[in-house]
Amino acid sequence: MSTYMAKKGEVERKWYVIVINCKDVVLTGKKLEQKKWYRHTGYVGHLKETNYATLMATRPTKAVELAVKGMVPSNTIGRAAMLRLRLFEGAEHNHQAQKPEAWEF
Repeated sequence: MSTYMAKKGEVERKWYVIVINCKDVVLTGKKLEQKKWYRHTGYVGHLKETNYATLMATRPTKAVELAVKGMVPSNTIGRAAMLRLRLFEGAEHNHQAQKPEAWEF
């Protein structure tokens, strides 16, 4: 018995609007004070550390993007999935022409 893999032209793509309301918990389930985001500027000794509470206050779309990135596989499929991800603050977006379906949690 073989496993069926759909071809690129056979897959029907849909747009979804997912409304996320996470006040003090990131998608990984940890408290915001426990989780930290590390980034490096490229210079020696310039490792920057930011709490997720600060990140959620200043750049909430980046925090959600990092949480989603940690859930997708680290291969070609995961990179392609991250390219298709679109994040917007608030309920307004400019993709009404694609007729997205709403998902609420």
